[in-house]
Parts: sequence; structure tokens; C-alpha cells
Amino acid sequence: MSAPIGARHRSTSEFDDITSDIDLDTTAARVRVAGVKIRTAVGMAELTDAAELGGRAGKKARRELGREKRRRAIAIDRLIESEGWDKPMPGKSMRGFLGAGGGRMATTARLPEWRATTTQTAGLSPYCLGAAAPMLGTPIGSHLFTGEDVGFDPLSWMNAGLITAPILFVLALNGFGKSSLVRRIAIGTMAQGHTVLFMGDVKPDYVGLTNAVEGQVIDAGPGAAKINPLAVGALGSIIPRLIDADRRDLAEYVADQVHARQVQAVTALVQLGRGSSVADFEETLISAILYHLYKPIEEGGQGFTFSNPPLLRHMDAALDDSPEALWGAAGADDIAQFRDITRKLRQALRAIVDGPLGEVFNHQSTVPIDVDAPAVCVDVSKIPDGHSKLKAAILLTCWSDGFGAVEAAHTLADAGLSNKRQFLVIMDELWQVLAEPGMVDKVNSLTRLNRQIGTGLVLITHTIKDLASFESQADVNKALGFIERARAKIIGPVGPDEIERLGGVMSFTNTEKRLITSWSTTPPPTAATIKQITTGHRQRPPGTGCFMLKSGEDDRPGIPFRLSFTPTEAGSGVHDTNQRFGLTKERQ
Repeated sequence: MSAPIGARHRSTSEFDDITSDIDLDTTAARVRVAGVKIRTAVGMAELTDAAELGGRAGKKARRELGREKRRRAIAIDRLIESEGWDKPMPGKSMRGFLGAGGGRMATTARLPEWRATTTQTAGLSPYCLGAAAPMLGTPIGSHLFTGEDVGFDPLSWMNAGLITAPILFVLALNGFGKSSLVRRIAIGTMAQGHTVLFMGDVKPDYVGLTNAVEGQVIDAGPGAAKINPLAVGALGSIIPRLIDADRRDLAEYVADQVHARQVQAVTALVQLGRGSSVADFEETLISAILYHLYKPIEEGGQGFTFSNPPLLRHMDAALDDSPEALWGAAGADDIAQFRDITRKLRQALRAIVDGPLGEVFNHQSTVPIDVDAPAVCVDVSKIPDGHSKLKAAILLTCWSDGFGAVEAAHTLADAGLSNKRQFLVIMDELWQVLAEPGMVDKVNSLTRLNRQIGTGLVLITHTIKDLASFESQADVNKALGFIERARAKIIGPVGPDEIERLGGVMSFTNTEKRLITSWSTTPPPTAATIKQITTGHRQRPPGTGCFMLKSGEDDRPGIPFRLSFTPTEAGSGVHDTNQRFGLTKERQ
């Protein structure tokens, strides 16, 4: 061990000059100067005399004399650096620092110290943090720089008043842990007693978690569960309970809501199948057809009830029969005018009934949504990629059914028939959801009403370009409004171009921009990584699990954090979205 640079040639006389003002106990064998134990003048003289002897004793004394000179040189440097203050310093060994607060270290460089006024250093020395890391809500990771625990979920922050709307927007490149982060938020939300609805799992990413918590998984698509868009669902099923509880006012309100949802569901299906908007008179006609179907037979209707709802083919048949009761809704004076006016609507309904959509939607619902389950996942991953309209139609119908179930729970709570509850709806792969006409308006309405229905909303996508790729500028503005109305945003690894696009709708400091883009960079393989790969270990990109939590509209810094799994999570496999690459192991 050698003396520090610049202090190797300190002489004993120089040491005596520097320490002349220090009151040293010359009767002791050793004294502490600047945190370093050194010999007194008497002890130094004895050691010098012993070093002049020959033999083994002299050799040992000369080695000790060299070490003593180095200790004195270190003490001089510390005294000069501390401007005369004698401060105790932790001892060092070949493995690290000794004493309390020490431990093994790869390098044993001296920790930096600063001296300043209390005004300058209070609460800041030696680090200056841009934003606190509150432990409120679901633990989502540790602060990237301080290691402090970070907690967040939309419902907890909304209930605490930290955000004004329970909407979270998550954006990051694929493969860096977006879905894992959302699953963690979902787990924490369920642990708080709330219900999580995965309304359209397109990969699937959430089936494993739903099964793990004994939730409900609904397989939707050809050859799987059937969905009747005219079914009353959980919302209509509570009408008998409200009537029994003598709450006929609420029962009538719910019946009106069920009818409105049925009209919206059929209108959305017609719009998707046709590829263009539905005319106002056509929507009125759809409503009139439903009233006709539910009218008792003795009054000229077809006698359907909420417990026995009609199907789309019944609507098609009723419209094709052209009953006189429907002429007024179409603005027709006779049957010829009626059939001429309704030709396009009849064609659209017939295409739904006899086409690919009919395989799913022209049947009674086989699996109703159970909102008493801790989580409900509608799995649409089995729908082929080429059937985008079918996927969008199932998503729309499931959303309507899901939010109907949410409203049913709130209505029962308002009537005093059940406890109050909150829900979290998760919409992953937002770019697939918004691909079809009319979907932007549907999501737009959800982001505006979720406070009134006590429901948090999580929107997830890869790039802001997904929200700006529509032919209509009005749709672009509505989609970009999703981010603006999201009171919390979590941004993961993205490229420089993406961070600049995000800068148009939210605020980033230059440091945050460099940090977020650095996460998306994957270094080239080295000899060490290749060796790991050949032994069957999959490498993790450095930015995996790194995110920036931003809330508010001002220039306040965000909270950078890193998601990490608990042993139970890691062992459960619910976060494994690379199951097709299951022959390799990911290096932890």
C-alpha cells in the first residue's frame, strides 16, 4: 500500500510543522490525527532507533517505519483538506471500509465531503432530488437514484386527491415491461378490494394473472363464447331486485339505460360492418325496432323480455316485415317509401347476421360477466389478425357489457342493496382498439365519464403516432386528448423522435429526455454476454422495467423508478410474455 499522490515525500519535520498547533498527548504511545492513528514523537524516535539495528528486528522496524510515514502523509493530506479540522474517518482494509456503516467494496476511494452553511445544505446535501417518491397505493418499484419505494395506482391517487381523474396513460416500446407494470398495478388494485376488468386482452397478457387470482376468463371469438349485443347483462338483471325493494324509480331508470345500451351496441356493429357512420334516422329506427320487439304480443309486438332478449336476426326480420308501426320512425308514408328508406340498414343488418360477425353476435350470450370476481379478462387473442372488424366489434360489445356491469353495481349500492365498489378498466394495445371507425369516439366517451361511474382507466400503447394516424383530423384531436385528460402518465423507454412528439402534449426536462431515451438503447453483445447466451441465459436490455411517472401539467420533474418482481411474482410466471422463447432463461 503506497502513500497518496502528492504526499509520498512528506518529511517528519514537515509533519511537525503542520501539527504544531494541535495539542498532542506526548505521553501516549499513539494519537489520532485527522482520523488516522499515528505514533507520538517519543514513539517515532524509538522506532527510528530500532530501524538502524541489524537482523530481523531491524528489518521489521524498517517496514513499520515505512508504514508509519505513509500514515503520517495521509494525516497531513486530511488536515490540509479539512482546513485544520480533525474529523474521524472510517478505517480501510483490502476489502472495504471498517466499522459502522462500512462493508465490502470493489473500490475503497474516500467518500466526498462538503462543508457549507445550513441554508445551503439543509435538506439538499449531498444530493438534490427533483421529485419525491410517495409510498401511496400499489408499490410499483424503487426510485432509480435513491432506492426509495414508489407507490402508485390511479384509484388510490384519485381517492387521496393527488390527481383529478383516475386515468393513467402508459407508453413505451415493446419488450420493456409495460404489461408487467400494468399487471403490478392490477394486483395492487385487487388487493385493495377493487375489481379489475381487462376488457379485450389481444395477446393475451392478462389471462395468467386472472387465473392466478381465481378471476373470470371469457374466451371471445369464433368457436368460443357467444355474445348477444341485445342481452341486458348485469345491468338488466338487477331490475327484479330493484322492484322487490320497492325502488321502481331506479328500475325504470335502469330499463331506459339498458335500452340505450342496446341501441348503442347495434349502432356500433352497423357502423363497423358498413365502414361509415350511421344516419340519425337509422339510429331512431333501431330504437323503434327494439321497442317493437319488447312490446307484448297482444299489443302488436313480439313479446321479448329482459329475461328472454331478442337476437340480431329478430331485428333483421322485424325490419324486413316492414310493420306499419315503424313507418313513422323512418319518416315514410307507405311501405314502398319505408323499404326504400331502410334498404341500406336492412343490408347492414343482413350482413352482420349472415357474415363473420353473426357467428359471434347472432346467438344468446353464453358467459355473462361476473363483476363479483376479483378480475374479469375477455380474451380476444384467438381472433385472427385479419379479422380486425370482428375484434373491434367484440371489444365494443364487451366494453358495453362491462361498463353495464359496473353501473349495475353502483345502482345497487345507491339503492342500499350492496356495498360501494370501485373498478379499474385496462385497455392494452390501444392501437388495435382504435384501428376501426367509431372506436375513437367510444374511448373518448369513456375518458370523460369515468369519474362519474367510479372507474379508473388505464390506456396502453407503444407510440403517440398511434393516436395521430387517422384520416380525420377530428379523430386525431380526440385521440391526442386521451393523453391530455390522463392525469398521470408513465413513460418507459422510447426513442429520441418519440420523446420529442410527447413533448408536444406534456413537459419534460432535458435531463429526463436523455434519461428516458438512454433506457431504449441496447448495447451490442460482448464476449461476456455471448458466454452467458451460450450457457442458456437470456440477456435483459438495460432499460427493462425503467419508467418515468409524470403527474400534473406544470414543469415539475417526474419520478424515475425501476420495477422489480417479488419472488412470488417471478415464480408464478404471470409476467412471462415470452413464453414462445421458453427454452431460454432470462438473466436476473
